[in-house]
Amino acid sequence: MMDALKNKLSAIKNVVPVENPVVYIDYPVHDNVGDLLIHQGADAFLEDYGYKVLGRYSIHDFTHRPQRHVPDVDWKPSVADLDALVRKFNPTLILHGGGNFGDIWPEFQKFRELIVERYPDTSIVIFPQSIHFGEAAGKERAIRIFGAHKKLHIFTRDSESWDFVSRECGLPGGLLPDMAHQLWGRLPQDTAGEDKGVLVQRRRDKESREAGEPQGNHFDWDDLRKPGERYVIRALRKWQGIDSPLRHYISNYALWRIYRDNLVDRAVSCFRPYGEIDTDRLHGMILGALMAKRIRYGDGNYGKLHRYARAWLAESPLIQSGLEEAPSTPIAS
Repeated sequence: MMDALKNKLSAIKNVVPVENPVVYIDYPVHDNVGDLLIHQGADAFLEDYGYKVLGRYSIHDFTHRPQRHVPDVDWKPSVADLDALVRKFNPTLILHGGGNFGDIWPEFQKFRELIVERYPDTSIVIFPQSIHFGEAAGKERAIRIFGAHKKLHIFTRDSESWDFVSRECGLPGGLLPDMAHQLWGRLPQDTAGEDKGVLVQRRRDKESREAGEPQGNHFDWDDLRKPGERYVIRALRKWQGIDSPLRHYISNYALWRIYRDNLVDRAVSCFRPYGEIDTDRLHGMILGALMAKRIRYGDGNYGKLHRYARAWLAESPLIQSGLEEAPSTPIAS
């Protein structure tokens, strides 16, 4: 099953020809290991198939928040660098996959919309996403902006999201598994090694199903962060935000990748001694699958994990639903 899921990602080549240069946009600069696994998988995909990557940029490279505590973004003058790449090389713009398509994480959605509006004649491909809008206004804006682009392809990780893209936006793309599946075969699988029992993971952010901190002795990604590392992330974001000329010689991505890989290694080491993972994080489930662990899964505050498991993981005897499925809500109810 895992071989098949990795191989399905090769369908991206039909939309992003290998001979075309690409620019990767919106790589994550935070300590959510799920997003970092997606980014590692995307890097592995581009490397495995031999793409020429002209540059990799985060939301902080080209935009800023006009107001500090408002989840909105606007262009910085540095977007001229991206304009120049587009004019000179006519690349395909690849936007990061994941689960921030919608209005739960609005600054990333706004950034995605700004890119699509700014480059109406450029081929743009959004790597596999889960889509959720809680409000009709955000959904309608996305339909208007994305539906107007003539060279936009959006891949999604579940059928509900694909219905939104194909039926409501009228866009091409398709249903594909998460980009982290490109890491299959690269991570350790200690199926006969140490077994410390069950690792219980519960998310603590705004996608959590519980109000406040989960009860009990639970693990989440932020437990992997060492003392003082929140300041490392802030410093890296600040470095990207000030548009230092040095980034033309040492890219922001090259600095961030060191931290990204170290944090993912810690997540792997954390999972490694356990025989079973009990998680409400999608990439707790996917990382466990990549390491051939037994998995019990349940949802956060919308049905992302069950939607994903129905689409891709139903054949695995190691992966079972443990927590009750979150209430099913339409995209942009």
